[in-house]
Amino acid sequence: MQNFLELLFDSQIALRGNVILGCILLAIFIFYFFSKEGRDERGRKIIAIAALCSFVTLFVVLNMIPFFVTWMMDNEIRLANVIQSAYTIVLLVADIAILIVRKLKIN
Repeated sequence: MQNFLELLFDSQIALRGNVILGCILLAIFIFYFFSKEGRDERGRKIIAIAALCSFVTLFVVLNMIPFFVTWMMDNEIRLANVIQSAYTIVLLVADIAILIVRKLKIN
């Protein structure tokens, strides 16, 4: 398992894919924020709940990263890939929270 993670996080191609995925997830979040549904009162509540979920995820991810600092510092591509993965995870949680909360009835 460790060899697979080292190969994955040391790969320049995986880093580029991770950056592209992060940009796509950010574009989806921004698109919803500026959409007609995101500008009304219910849309603002949905965005607020999604932001809160991603904020909690950000703290969980940022508290996990120090356990891997020595492993990450072996290679600059590995370090960039781990940081980009943390960013992508936070954006993924925000987008999934938007999809889930849109289905719920909010007062």
